[in-house]
Amino acid sequence: MSRGTPRSWRAAALLVAAFLFVPAVPAAAEPPPPPAGAGEDPGGSGPTGAGQELDRLARDVAAARHTAEAAEQQYTAAAGELAQRRKESADAARQADQQRGRLTEAETEAARLVAEQYRNGGLGSLARLFLADRPEDFLDRQQRAASDSRSAAAVLRDLREARNRMVLLSERAGQAEQSASAAADRAQRALEQARQGAARTEQVLAAATAEQLGRLDQWESALADGAARQLAAAANAAGPGGGASAAGRRAVDFALAQRGKPYLWGGTGPDAFDCSGLTSQAWRAAGVPIPRTSQQQWAGLHHIALRDLRPGDLVIYHGDAGHVALYLGGGAVVHAPHTGTVVKLAPVTMLPILGAVRPDPDAPPEPAPPAAGPAAAVPPQ
Repeated sequence: MSRGTPRSWRAAALLVAAFLFVPAVPAAAEPPPPPAGAGEDPGGSGPTGAGQELDRLARDVAAARHTAEAAEQQYTAAAGELAQRRKESADAARQADQQRGRLTEAETEAARLVAEQYRNGGLGSLARLFLADRPEDFLDRQQRAASDSRSAAAVLRDLREARNRMVLLSERAGQAEQSASAAADRAQRALEQARQGAARTEQVLAAATAEQLGRLDQWESALADGAARQLAAAANAAGPGGGASAAGRRAVDFALAQRGKPYLWGGTGPDAFDCSGLTSQAWRAAGVPIPRTSQQQWAGLHHIALRDLRPGDLVIYHGDAGHVALYLGGGAVVHAPHTGTVVKLAPVTMLPILGAVRPDPDAPPEPAPPAAGPAAAVPPQ
């Protein structure tokens, strides 16, 4: 695919540089505009109608992709919850069945004791003593009867406890089944929303011309290449993992090794990833399991100020936490962008930022590794 004119390429590079050399990350950065120079009047009079159309297309595509990805993340979370609820329901049902068997055994034993007492009734103890052929045998039976009486009390107590536990476990099994049913409904709704978002994205892309799609691809490539150059420059000074914790550096190494692998909804590797699949697997490889989706990562991990970002931290995007990337340092992140792309680098300000989280807030940063030398530590894609 064409990389565009030198004029548009230089403009895009300047745009990337403007993003990357800001002293602090804004708390709610606006998404970058579409490819600079696209559709401009050669005479310098400003954007033409074609440029305005491309601007609208870029924003429509970004909005549609955001809607789809946020719904995909919600479905992934709902599907995970459904699997957990089904497991809990199955476990509760199995425990209820086991307790039902114990209750049956207790009822059988209680019935045996009642029948035995009935059979041993009749004459009083003194009369049976006088009529016994061997009084000593009668006294032995009386001792056994006293022992049986104590056993009967224990059986009745077990029966009572078994019945109470049976009621409790049956209620728990019913509640677990209801929870699983509700989780299934949520997962189905999230799936439908994700499909609608994907369909909307396809509609927007189908309405674009080949030239417009090429410009959008050029824009994304410019962002990735600019971020890679900025990260390489930072790596030459402090190393790509400078300031990271030991686990954070391992997460960075894992995420960088996945560059070029395709985006896949629900993907957790090893061959394809979605945005949170990449970040969760990077930290799992670092020995720190974290929640699966971007919304769960935002809700469950330690929040940090953007000015305190260090390599390995997660940057969360959009007000609904619909996207996540792993911070590399040098104003760059690595992420799995959307369907049709691959894992790549981008400037941290590529999308509106919601905030940042740190999976290992208690781990101290380690000394920066030796400088990478004149060669770029992280070559452009």
